[in-house]
Amino acid sequence: MINNLFYHFIPIVTSKIVLIMTRIFSVLNYSKIFYNMHINLSTKIVLVYLISNLLAPFISNFPYSIYTIDFFIVLLHQIFTGMIIGLFIQCLFSCMIFIGEIISAQIGLSASIFFDLGHSFYSAVISHLLNIFFLVLFFIYNTHLNLVVFLVKSFYVLPLNKTLIHKNIFLSFISFFSDIIINCVRFILPILFFFLILYIAFMMFNRLSPNTSLFSSFLIIIFIFGLILLKYFIYSLYFLGKFLIKYLFYYLKNHIIHFLSK
Repeated sequence: MINNLFYHFIPIVTSKIVLIMTRIFSVLNYSKIFYNMHINLSTKIVLVYLISNLLAPFISNFPYSIYTIDFFIVLLHQIFTGMIIGLFIQCLFSCMIFIGEIISAQIGLSASIFFDLGHSFYSAVISHLLNIFFLVLFFIYNTHLNLVVFLVKSFYVLPLNKTLIHKNIFLSFISFFSDIIINCVRFILPILFFFLILYIAFMMFNRLSPNTSLFSSFLIIIFIFGLILLKYFIYSLYFLGKFLIKYLFYYLKNHIIHFLSK
């Protein structure tokens, strides 16, 4: 009886479902979304399986059997496609870590690190906080829903039976990553100039008044100024995160899918 219930109510794993699962799992894995989820592999597979069954009615059928070489080639193509989309998403979170590392180094908190016991990963405390802040923005702007819509549309633009990849896809990824880094550097430059002016002011004051030593209180003053600056910096980070999320989907729609569909 249990076998009959399982047969009637649990969808059968077909070649179409496996390919959809492969692309979705590859996106979630390379975008580091699964990296922050403390769940085992079997739960992740079940989650991807349920999502794939929801998307299956909107995606055209795959004509080949799961035991053919054509299926294996298409499977590798789904891994590559999901990897490209996932790496683009990961670039945004790497941007937050990059900004946090620079701020931590300027205000003397580079030694204050956060250790993830689940993944044996070290990161600065400010980088971890900025990463959480960006993850909140990720859900506030319904980016997770837009990502699901984008995945569904990607199956229309790039069907399961298409395995050709445009030669400029890697150059496009490098261009996107360089644009993200340039925007991060532009965003962090005012903070760097502020601390540079502060360092120069302390050095000049120390030269004008040699009898007054500021080295004992220098780090404390820099730390206080850094926290005050970080308070106003969070407000600007909100607009940077909003811009990065919009730029991500713009680039995926107008460049990556354009190359993959050729």
